[in-house]
Amino acid sequence: MNEMPVQPTPAPPVDAPSPDGDRDLFGWRVRADLPLPELPVWAGDGRAPDILIRVAAVSPLDDGAQVFSPRIRFIEATLCFDVPDVARYRVDGGHLVTIEAARGIAADAPEIRLFFFGTVLAVLCFRRGLIPLHASAVALDGRALLLSGESGTGKSTLAAALLARGYPLLSDDLCALDVSCPDKPMILPCTAHLKLWGDAAARLGIATDGMTPVRRHLDKFRIPVRSASDAPLGPGTIIRLKRVTRAEQVGTRPLLGAEALCYDLIHRFRLGIALGYQSTMLTALAPLVRSAPIIQLNRRDDLGALPDLADHVIRLARDERRD
Repeated sequence: MNEMPVQPTPAPPVDAPSPDGDRDLFGWRVRADLPLPELPVWAGDGRAPDILIRVAAVSPLDDGAQVFSPRIRFIEATLCFDVPDVARYRVDGGHLVTIEAARGIAADAPEIRLFFFGTVLAVLCFRRGLIPLHASAVALDGRALLLSGESGTGKSTLAAALLARGYPLLSDDLCALDVSCPDKPMILPCTAHLKLWGDAAARLGIATDGMTPVRRHLDKFRIPVRSASDAPLGPGTIIRLKRVTRAEQVGTRPLLGAEALCYDLIHRFRLGIALGYQSTMLTALAPLVRSAPIIQLNRRDDLGALPDLADHVIRLARDERRD
């Protein structure tokens, strides 16, 4: 597929204020029909919103649309993402998101935001010239320490352990890479919240009583974080977490050359390829890899070892950092 240019993002029509005020997402002014407590209140200039999020009916795309998966179809600048029993999302260009909640789901339910801050946000990033990274990030010595890896490898839990040591959170699970200045790639923070399973929160001494699960009947909670950084930072070190089962597999090794240029650093990279952003992603990864060493860390699923793991990651980041 030919490379898709960044979608033009003219200011969308403005017809109603956000119920809890406009919000700031990667420096974009966001106006939404639903509350977005994960995002800071907009404190920028008085420009029109960059992104509108509307709650309204979403019609399925016609048979001429390309099918990426049973849940995702797209045609030209429009993409529909259907999450059964949660919502249907439509993304038009890089400026308008329409959400239709499933029957019995309130528009402000946490499930609605859970999928917005995943697939939908990744699409907005691609279309607005950013690269969505599948990583949690904390601020360490004035740089962004990125914790990447497949879902379930402990990115959020390790970020929470580092936060407990006083290293401010930039973002959990998804942050954005800005390479508009190729010689100075920057990591943009996203939400000042952590998504933690109940047992991990308990191990870290974080109370979840009264907190709403990220999804109904799921023992996982979105936890507000006070110690958060809202300033973009240059990349420091990237730790790629991999879960292993045997003690002899535990360890670290640097990733170099082509092995370091891994698309799985990018959130929803296969969708990005389908949408035509393959060369954009590769071009963005190159300056990131030049700026930040990538270390693969094999770890076992042991919450009791979390304090030692956090100390080990801090040492790795400081020893490997490129100035």
